[in-house]
Amino acid sequence: MGLRREIQLLAHDYVRKGGKKNRRKQAKRMIALGEFAETLGCRCIGELGKRHIFGFYKSHRHLSDAVLYQHFLAFRKLYELAGKPNDPPAPFLMTASEASQKLK
Repeated sequence: MGLRREIQLLAHDYVRKGGKKNRRKQAKRMIALGEFAETLGCRCIGELGKRHIFGFYKSHRHLSDAVLYQHFLAFRKLYELAGKPNDPPAPFLMTASEASQKLK
């Protein structure tokens, strides 16, 4: 079974309960991480780690800080569903001064 399929199975029951729209979006974000990690050679949820998540953040730098934070929340839920002991790494978000510098 591939990583993507494993994530789909973990997220299936999660999507069935609660606010459907948000949970579907989170499940899509989890699956996107799985697809990205598979390109780096990750085969199961046990192999998923910091290197894969940081690589995902780096390849999606074009996204806003708010969207990257939403991805982080989805990854944290994935870690919880998978029973991983720690939280995933958070993205490096810009401070307000860095954002104003970027706009200049």
